[in-house]
Amino acid sequence: MRDKVSARFQKLHQNSPYDTPWPVRVRLGIALWHLVWLFLFRPSPKPCKGWRLFLLRLFGCRVEGRPFVSPSAIIKMPWNLTLQDHACLGPGSEAYNLAPLTLNARSVVAQQAYLCGGTHDFSDPNLSLVLGEILVGEDAFIGARAFILPGITIGQGAIVGAGSVVTKDVEPWNIVAGNPAKPIGKRELRRTVE
Repeated sequence: MRDKVSARFQKLHQNSPYDTPWPVRVRLGIALWHLVWLFLFRPSPKPCKGWRLFLLRLFGCRVEGRPFVSPSAIIKMPWNLTLQDHACLGPGSEAYNLAPLTLNARSVVAQQAYLCGGTHDFSDPNLSLVLGEILVGEDAFIGARAFILPGITIGQGAIVGAGSVVTKDVEPWNIVAGNPAKPIGKRELRRTVE
């Protein structure tokens, strides 16, 4: 299991804690995206989701179907983001996606949740950047102000309670809550009768 987990992470080389591991092209892309986000994305009214998706696509985001991204959602690197049909990044949510981040169909990231795709190797004197892909399964729900660490998979249909800190993968259809998040139940969908 340890090897499986460590295989999810990528360590970038840094010559010192003050050095950036990113090439100039990536740094320029981040700076340009930040300006576009600030002046064209952020001020757009909520109904203008097509405009925001256009801007994200322009910067390399993979969009499938009709996802929703709130104008106040913060996205670090659009080219590391995949949004599937009816996925949602809610108001004030932050995708600190230094590594790939995938929101599968109908998954929801509620307001002010933070998905953190990067950390540091604290055993390295240079504090090298360590990246970990985050995957959010179909129909999963991440509650308000939850914090998702790098390299985490949120299983299909899982629920992460508001304010939770997710340090381990969440199994499909589990409900987790707390700091660190622990299973507190199973999610069951009610069938509607017509």
